[in-house]
Amino acid sequence: MDIEEVEQRIDELENKKSKLISEIKKNYGRIRYKKYEEKALEPFLKETQDVMVGPVRKKLRRLEFKIATQAYTPQIERQLVKEVKKVEDKLKELRAVEKARRKKKLVKQDIEEAENRISEIEEELTGMRAELKELYGKRKALRSGKKHGIVFGEKPDDMVSMEDIVVLEDTREKRD
Repeated sequence: MDIEEVEQRIDELENKKSKLISEIKKNYGRIRYKKYEEKALEPFLKETQDVMVGPVRKKLRRLEFKIATQAYTPQIERQLVKEVKKVEDKLKELRAVEKARRKKKLVKQDIEEAENRISEIEEELTGMRAELKELYGKRKALRSGKKHGIVFGEKPDDMVSMEDIVVLEDTREKRD
């Protein structure tokens, strides 16, 4: 790997790292917003924690079923319809409670998802930082070698060894 390739890889990793860091910042902002939202819901939910929506809904279904399946006199049927209207009005009031409870669940789920994403990104960043540290070391070694005239890796093809050019002869006399 030459210095250009190392620097190109470093730039690539730095860009990716900055994108991940900005994503972490967005997720922290999202978590902060969701926690404020959760705190805003708290007083209303504490106030209405004893309210049960299920029994009211069952009562409404039971009344509607009664009206639909049994034959009544017009007077009794009118009275049942009035009772259904009352139960529906009560259920409309309770829908705000139901909606707030659902919203709190969704807010908690969003917070959890954002925290999980942050931990995933942090793991990815840890690996990226280790690779960057290694690449910075390589780049430093390559620059230092270039500065001092040392070439790392294979010999360039334009260099020829002295052995290829000159034939050395042994001029010493043979002694036997």
